[in-house]
Amino acid sequence: MEVLTSKKRKRTILLMKEKNQDTSQLCDMFAEDYHFRIVTALEEAVRILREDIDKLSAVLIDACLPDDVCGKFLQRVREYKNLHGIPVLVIVPESEISHYLHYLEFGAVDFITSPYCREVIINRISNAVHIKDSVTFSQLEKMLRALPSNIYLKDAEGKYIFATHYWHHLEHNNDPDWTIRGKTDIDIRKDKENAVKAYMSDLELLKDGEIRSYMIEINADNILEYFQITKAPVLDEKDDIIGIIALINNITQQEVLKRKLEKQAYTDEMTGLYNRSYYEKYISALMENHYPLAVISADCNKLKSVNDTYGHLAGDEYIRISASLLKMVLPEKSVIFRTGGDEFLIFLPETSEETALYYVERLREQSKLFSIKDQQISISYGVYVMEDENQDLKDCIRQADKNMYEDKKRCKKES
Repeated sequence: MEVLTSKKRKRTILLMKEKNQDTSQLCDMFAEDYHFRIVTALEEAVRILREDIDKLSAVLIDACLPDDVCGKFLQRVREYKNLHGIPVLVIVPESEISHYLHYLEFGAVDFITSPYCREVIINRISNAVHIKDSVTFSQLEKMLRALPSNIYLKDAEGKYIFATHYWHHLEHNNDPDWTIRGKTDIDIRKDKENAVKAYMSDLELLKDGEIRSYMIEINADNILEYFQITKAPVLDEKDDIIGIIALINNITQQEVLKRKLEKQAYTDEMTGLYNRSYYEKYISALMENHYPLAVISADCNKLKSVNDTYGHLAGDEYIRISASLLKMVLPEKSVIFRTGGDEFLIFLPETSEETALYYVERLREQSKLFSIKDQQISISYGVYVMEDENQDLKDCIRQADKNMYEDKKRCKKES
């Protein structure tokens, strides 16, 4: 094997020629740009490809080799699929190129013709290397579709270029010719509220170029799902934003399990109300729009008497019935805690004292419908309203407790 090299040795090219063929003109012309490994035998060329594929940028092969060695070499390259990344260029006389066009069907990338023009040949080799180093868009899309994640690309107007998966939350009427290309989220998503949010988020990203990662909840076709979305800008060679690439993962299973575990951690097992663990989390997340915040302290009356007379199972039932009463009467926005054995604490966001007292009166009325054994359910209540964040919440709770104990004294006197 003959080796011609230069001091720069930017790229390595395998050159296959006839044994007695003089290729010094070609090698000398390009020695400044390429390092040539020259072979004359088919098997030697194939061996080099198999052993040193990572060191080669391209192959030049003479079409005039006897016994159709060029065609045989191209066939061998096709047989070894791991060699497909090596571009093969065929050297032919310019006048005879039409006789060798079938080599393009065998896998050749381009032709190099004599007489040689340095600039043309360098350009052709560079283009061939670039083509083989690149993955076509269709090839890339096919590979991405094999992944469970949804990967999509959008243009600079937030319109889809492609997406690897179409999920049931899109409106496409099962049309086999339907395409996502050229459409925005508002055009195709059933959940229009989330679609508008997604589109506005896209427009913001196209302006500021900041990567975004967030979770969304989608309820389409009565199927509740959770998706984790990560979006990043696509930049051109000038670092201008020309689009968006994003990854969507369906995390419904993980999120449902997470929420189930959180609910177990924050929920009182006996009553289904929130427990003290959630209390600290709730008060730390209070926002301005929660005020005025009505605080109701509640405590079961005569629970000890029920326990002593009927046993603790009856006492537990007393507590469960009391919790059910609170959930039945109080509005949906209420946050109800079981803070002790028969003690409850209720927060009613955006609720005035007048409205809170109205709910307390309803609780008193509805409690007459419930009893355990021959003991009617009775609960004492204390109300205090926190007008704004400048007040101390714990002081408000203490005041609600104080009012509840006053109510308990009244109940004892009346019984």
